[in-house]
Amino acid sequence: MGAFGVALILGLNAMVGYDLLHQRDQTISRAREDTASMALVLERQASDTLSGVSKILAGAVEVLAVRTDSWTRGDADIHALLRRQAALSPLVRAILVVSADGRLIHDTETLEPANVDLSDRDYLMAHRDRLIPDGGIFVGNPVRGRTSGTWFFSMSRRLDSPDGSFAGVVVAVLEPMAFRGFYQSLPLAGDAVVTLYHADGTVIARFPDHDGFIGRSAQFLPLFTDLLKKARAGTEMLDGTVDGPRRILSHRASAEMPLVVTVSSSQDAVLAPWWSKAMTLAAADFAGTLVLAAMTLALLREAERRERAIADLQNSEQALRDSQRRLIQDIAARHRIEAELIAAKQVSDAANRAKTQFLANMSHELRTPLNAVIGFAEALESGIFGAMSGKQTEYVGDIRRSGQHLLSLINDILDTTKIESGKYVLHQEDLAVGDLIGECLRQMEPLAVEKGVTLTAALPATLPILHADARAVRQILLNLLSNAVKFTPPGGRIAVEADRAARSLRLRVSDTGIGIPAMELEQVMEPFHQVDNSHTRRYAGTGLGLPLVRSLVELQDGRFVLSSVLGRGTTATVLFPPARLRTHPDDLRPLEQVQAAPA
Repeated sequence: MGAFGVALILGLNAMVGYDLLHQRDQTISRAREDTASMALVLERQASDTLSGVSKILAGAVEVLAVRTDSWTRGDADIHALLRRQAALSPLVRAILVVSADGRLIHDTETLEPANVDLSDRDYLMAHRDRLIPDGGIFVGNPVRGRTSGTWFFSMSRRLDSPDGSFAGVVVAVLEPMAFRGFYQSLPLAGDAVVTLYHADGTVIARFPDHDGFIGRSAQFLPLFTDLLKKARAGTEMLDGTVDGPRRILSHRASAEMPLVVTVSSSQDAVLAPWWSKAMTLAAADFAGTLVLAAMTLALLREAERRERAIADLQNSEQALRDSQRRLIQDIAARHRIEAELIAAKQVSDAANRAKTQFLANMSHELRTPLNAVIGFAEALESGIFGAMSGKQTEYVGDIRRSGQHLLSLINDILDTTKIESGKYVLHQEDLAVGDLIGECLRQMEPLAVEKGVTLTAALPATLPILHADARAVRQILLNLLSNAVKFTPPGGRIAVEADRAARSLRLRVSDTGIGIPAMELEQVMEPFHQVDNSHTRRYAGTGLGLPLVRSLVELQDGRFVLSSVLGRGTTATVLFPPARLRTHPDDLRPLEQVQAAPA
């Protein structure tokens, strides 16, 4: 009996110890995967951002090559053109044009460029001395501005004379703090450190401690002396780095740009949750060991006292075996529950990573090229590159409108995602409802006139003040009016009403359009759902308008009601509760002129 108790105690401790070691290995493995995934996302973000700047510079080079006033110092037209190019990327602080002898010709930050000698700048010498292949892009290291004293790094492209000789460079002055701000917004775990290096080892951006490390060289660290020589990407355990005694470091070098991104976390921070759980399990194991030891001693004493009562001893032994069986079952059940919890956490972590990658990719993979498409289309329409034929002007207009339409769809999808994830931020203020409705009607009036639809409003002399988000309420009204105009045939009518109903503020948009079948009223409130019949097939759309309206209304404590009769029209009603109404306009602030959200 004593040997059995000792064996049980040893077995319990061995099982707990094995489970703890297994969980430790899993924790480190998950941390390695997480840092590798984050390094991949951040490397793509940095590469795509600089690729976007490269395209901006390429566009500027093309324009400057065909214009006769490109080398007229401080020319207003060239200055305006370069400012439009610089506005295409939030990373660009300024765009410069520098002649072959180092003279500053154009500067987007001032119409009168400073009289400085830039012939010693690396971005000029690299192209002048042909250290960069023709048509290539140069990415410089961070330096402090001679006049501003702030950090920046540069990207440049070569300018050629008509005879092919070196004429100068177009330089984009970039803001390293933009990368640091992006890294700060990431949901980094523990003491994670993100660093963006130039390929030669100079720190471009870092979070945290950006100011203390920018511009410092890391070419003698193991990352550049060993790891990058083995593989372009990988994950290693490093000792004695500048970030701590032992860290998990994932690195990834860009294939398009001279950049290296690292993400690291200390092993102590990664294992902190495991240590907490290990202490709890160790305490439970110690308590179980004491209980088992006490039970074993009690059984031995009982066996000595009842040695002559064999029947009673057998019953006691059976009871002990049953207790031990239940204890083992309880331990096994607890392990099953722990395994299920670990699996659920892995699924949750994967979902969070997928959403983070989706938002990053959606924002930087779609918005940046779309802004470039829209910007170049607007440049062509404005006649910067010369006059175009009527058909060319029509096609360029179609390209710009299609780009703006696609950008509005992306904004709707991102707004829907923010609302579902609870990250949509309301900026609430006191609003004059009548003025807001009038503004939306004026914005939709040209579209209604073009389609031949009558647009009217019925508003009482006085309306209560609404405390809400101006952008969200404007987007609600524009989406409802846009749907009404789209689904109302020529000759139809659209009416906008506002009044008090049971102490609430009621906004109503009614039309005489094609209507919605009764069985579809609930389904059209689901994202991406559209009524599927011969009447609505010819109307384009993504099915996000009404779901986004309902989400924005409910986000502001309101209620959205939709009623419709097929072939006779639709009525959309928005109710804001009494708690959001103000009866006295004494504290009403002027309505902010916020750009209306796309309908």
